[in-house]
Amino acid sequence: MNVSASDREMSFWPTPAEVADDLVYWLMEPWHALGDGVRVLEPSAGEGHLVRAIRERLPEAHITAVEPSETRAAALRATPGIEVVQTTLESYLADVTRQATNGPWQPFHLVIMNPPFTLPDRREAWAEHVLACYYHPHLLAPYGVIGAVVPRIVMTGRSKLVQKVRGLLDECGRARACERGAFSDMGAKVSTALIWTQKPYGEAESSGQLDLFSGAAS
Repeated sequence: MNVSASDREMSFWPTPAEVADDLVYWLMEPWHALGDGVRVLEPSAGEGHLVRAIRERLPEAHITAVEPSETRAAALRATPGIEVVQTTLESYLADVTRQATNGPWQPFHLVIMNPPFTLPDRREAWAEHVLACYYHPHLLAPYGVIGAVVPRIVMTGRSKLVQKVRGLLDECGRARACERGAFSDMGAKVSTALIWTQKPYGEAESSGQLDLFSGAAS
């Protein structure tokens, strides 16, 4: 697959179908009981590879797809049953804060993402995005889960941001390395991992879901 130079600069690498399905498959079963009540956010939707994997596994879910590119957002709107918001993650989170502060707001049960790994002057943009979603006071429902495709450095890195993400996994989550070359067909030579982390009970009112991780990473 050919990715333009401008997309590469913004770290846009579409999620391979196998990686997308692997990321969402592990999360699906606990949420089927909610049917059309489950709310899912894809905050860096790109061409919709993760959106399609979510729709296949949770056909009745309400899916919100956030995508800053006007062209890709327009293409996503052709997918039935998906709310598309053309903006950046940062702007979307600010809007969530306004909505939650000024009126009724329904948080998300799942945030499933392939964030930009790097951005200009932001070498660990992926970690910034994961942490911004996790710590936002209104985004995730209690026992809500973030699933993300991230660089494999999450498992060994020593920077403050990476260690902060790994701390979430140690507390209530897990990480698993992807196969070597998982993104090679997309033109990206990067080692990747899948992570999942759950908002623990006690930080908000209970949503009635079960603890998925028992407090241990694996």
